[in-house]
Amino acid sequence: MKRFLMIVSMALTGALTSCAEPGSSPSATAASAGLSDAPVRELTLTPNPSGHVPLAAEITFDAATPLDVEAVITDGEHTWPTPKQEQVSGAVSIPLVGMRADRDHTISLTVSQADGQSWTQDFVHRTPPLPASQLEFPTIDVKVADADRMEPGITFLSTRRRALGRAHWLTEAQLRFSMDWGMITAIDNDGEIVWFYQAESRTSGIDRLSNGNIVMHRADFATTEIDLLGNVVRQYYAADRPAGPPENPDAIPILNQQTLHHQPHELPDGNFLAFSANAYLVEDYPTSETDPNAPRKDQMVMADSVVIFTPEGEQIWSWDTMDYLDPYRIGYDTFWSYWWTRGFPGHVDWSHGNGLSYNAADDSILVSLRNMSAILKIDRKTKEIVWILGRHDGWKGELKDKLLTPIGDLMWPGYQHNPRHTPKGSVILFDNRAHAGRMPFEERPPYPENFSRAVEFEVDDEAMTVRQVWTTGDEQGDDPCFSYAMSDAWRLPITDNRLVISAFCSPLLPGLTQDIMDSTKRAGDDLPFGGRIVEYAGDEVVFRADVRDPDELLQWEVYGGFRSPGIYEAGSHHGGEH
Repeated sequence: MKRFLMIVSMALTGALTSCAEPGSSPSATAASAGLSDAPVRELTLTPNPSGHVPLAAEITFDAATPLDVEAVITDGEHTWPTPKQEQVSGAVSIPLVGMRADRDHTISLTVSQADGQSWTQDFVHRTPPLPASQLEFPTIDVKVADADRMEPGITFLSTRRRALGRAHWLTEAQLRFSMDWGMITAIDNDGEIVWFYQAESRTSGIDRLSNGNIVMHRADFATTEIDLLGNVVRQYYAADRPAGPPENPDAIPILNQQTLHHQPHELPDGNFLAFSANAYLVEDYPTSETDPNAPRKDQMVMADSVVIFTPEGEQIWSWDTMDYLDPYRIGYDTFWSYWWTRGFPGHVDWSHGNGLSYNAADDSILVSLRNMSAILKIDRKTKEIVWILGRHDGWKGELKDKLLTPIGDLMWPGYQHNPRHTPKGSVILFDNRAHAGRMPFEERPPYPENFSRAVEFEVDDEAMTVRQVWTTGDEQGDDPCFSYAMSDAWRLPITDNRLVISAFCSPLLPGLTQDIMDSTKRAGDDLPFGGRIVEYAGDEVVFRADVRDPDELLQWEVYGGFRSPGIYEAGSHHGGEH
């Protein structure tokens, strides 16, 4: 080898050594080849090369001839390989991820030629500790971890922090604290952090791509793909978003869209499925959720569209709620400040799309509309509504014929989030049950009586029926968690366990209101809370971790997440979507 460039934070535990095929003489092979003749130049290990993934590192070198390359990482307790790269030459990068905080890791790098000659180099790299400040990193309090009964793999979580208070009352500094920061964390089945990504914008839905990269929606209406080292691979943004083009000169605009939001998905053909919301002027619109006789007026209404765009940013398909649904069928939270704080002051939150799922089996898309308490199945080819899963009241005309008939005991979802097809063909979702699932002008129970749940349904498309087949509970239990927004649920493909992510558990205190526009009472947003991750084997809890600030000085949210087979492996975490 001609020379090594080693940075200060890396220690070498051994010289470059030759490893010949079994039965040969390694020392003779090394002597005849000579270290100066090894086909590797400029060998470097760099911690956190992007500046966004503190527990990651990267080995880089220049390969003068085609080589097979692999590294094995160990911390003395855990050992795992990097993906093998075969017959690579020129600039080579080996991402080192999955390392735990504040400990020494030995990385054994092996490079091999086609003739069987190989060389091995050991490195020792010490990872930094996790951030000590509760303002920068939450406490993950593991309550249960029965790893032997859990779905194998790594859980990726979209993690957010938030200043106490309602969004429309926050100061500029509090808004920056909440919106100009985001994080994706990854934990193993013991609940230990093995990777985290620090973002400069609030993260929303995340997904893992077939190439192993991660794609996320952000609060600034951009969709960003990153690799495991935190490098931006591609970025898309809504061309007509209030903030204008991002600083990234390579960002790709999605034309004629004001927003990109909630949950992105990669389709089997490599295109992307996402939500957009755009503003419409609707005449003679309601002004109240509690008074049916309140005067009406013309209002700017945000209506959701489902869009599909190519990796090059060309929009090739769309489905607009305004073309198919009645904008006058409103829910609670229609008149809250959701869009005000996102650059659309005074705009009404009508449909609030908050979850998409693609099913390749019949080329259909599930669409969750939170404020309508409805999940729609859309035929992608015809764009027709196949069925509507939700309450039967308030639908008009031919939409009545799309409503599913309940079979057996069933509680309709209310203000739900992120429905998806499971490996069994059913539909699982997180049922937030904001406002106890009630619709405008209906009486709501006192705040302390609320709860959220995960629930799974079987739908018979031909019979147009729906049956509830599993739930975490249809009534408030001993340790209720009321997460009135966000959250996630999965049925996992190997163990058939269910993974349930509650974005936060709101304090169930007397006197609180769910109407965040009511300035006469305290609301959940005014109080500290944290998220909860639970895995169920049947009805038994095999994992639980709470994500929180023990001093209760701010809010920590876990928007959602997914399980991957490993830190490097994308696997088939989509369940029935692909």
